[in-house]
Amino acid sequence: MNCEICSGHCRIVFVKDVNVSCADYFEGRRLYQANLGEVALFECVECGFGFFAEMHGWPQERYRNEIYNGDYHLCDPPFREERPKKLAAWLGNNLCPCDLVDFGGGQGKLAELLVEKGFRAYSYDPFYGEKRLPSDTADVVTAFEVVEHVPDQRNLFRSLSALCRPAGIIVFSTLLKPKHLINDWWYASPRNGHVSFHTTDSLSRLTAQFGLASVSLSQEIHVAAHRASTLACAVNWPTITITDTPGYMFTDRWRRLVPTKAVPDHMET
Repeated sequence: MNCEICSGHCRIVFVKDVNVSCADYFEGRRLYQANLGEVALFECVECGFGFFAEMHGWPQERYRNEIYNGDYHLCDPPFREERPKKLAAWLGNNLCPCDLVDFGGGQGKLAELLVEKGFRAYSYDPFYGEKRLPSDTADVVTAFEVVEHVPDQRNLFRSLSALCRPAGIIVFSTLLKPKHLINDWWYASPRNGHVSFHTTDSLSRLTAQFGLASVSLSQEIHVAAHRASTLACAVNWPTITITDTPGYMFTDRWRRLVPTKAVPDHMET
């Protein structure tokens, strides 16, 4: 199998239970008990891009039924209120009111909060809320905790680029993975719908394919623009934390969680 980002050779890193969620690593317990099988995480040996290949082939209806269903909030508690409020405050402190599209905006809470701050904000999400792409471009396009959910990375960044005006910026978040994983990584949890994982290298290669200059403000927050000079407005923004550090890790395959400090560094998980 070849990498969709750089065409490099890919290897299997581990095989993971489909019902393991990111929140399991914070709660210290399995939140979803049903056995839905396992999927293999592949990783490019060249750029480090990681992906659950089988889930990249799932139709949208399967994602609706098995991932983005009525129980989704269990695996991502900040999804509804906490994260939109934090991001709205951060964006409001760093941007003047403008035309903004929140791509993958969930139930539209972030856009709603930004409208209250004077932004002309529009939310788009194929699984929640408004399912129609906006008809116009925007000064700012945001995509928070979206990249890791999308199987077709080229189509995603093609869409983000097309929505962004020539002098605009794209502000997005996704936690960068280590260049090469040895075993489990909490962020690569299928039940959250996390199926695509970038390294610094793979993200830089991907944005460049669409003529975008990009910079990472942290391991989570990234900014891209059609013009490299436009990035100067964002490089000094204060950082914001989207995800915390989990306190648990799996042992005994996917059956048991133990506090991270209780597991010796050499133990296989």
